Amino acid sequence: MGLSAYTLRYYEKIGLLSFVKRDQNGIRHFSTSDLLTLNTIYRLKETGMSLSEIKHYLKLVSEGIDSVSERKVIMEQHREKIKQQMEELRKALVTIDAKVKYYQTAEKEGSLGVCHDERDEFVQKILNNQL
Repeated sequence: MGLSAYTLRYYEKIGLLSFVKRDQNGIRHFSTSDLLTLNTIYRLKETGMSLSEIKHYLKLVSEGIDSVSERKVIMEQHREKIKQQMEELRKALVTIDAKVKYYQTAEKEGSLGVCHDERDEFVQKILNNQL
């Protein structure tokens, strides 16, 4: 998953990995369930959920079926946040793609005075909240 030993130790220290078993030599042994949970932790963190929110979520997981409704709400809310982030990234990519096209054309033509029509159209999209 690309998690360092340092990160695993830190997660364990703050109580995120209390479910992981160790052998007599102190070596962690991850079950399939542990790896699925660790993947969830990683993905939630990667998408902006705080470690304290993740810890709360894992506490709910440990409560079993009684907390399913609350966990579902947490995931639905986080999903909406991610969808908003993805839309913002999509808009950023449109801008970056337009810049790449502009620079390619400028390089090809040997002039910065290119793509006027496209630039004017792009500005109109910005002003009309279409980007």
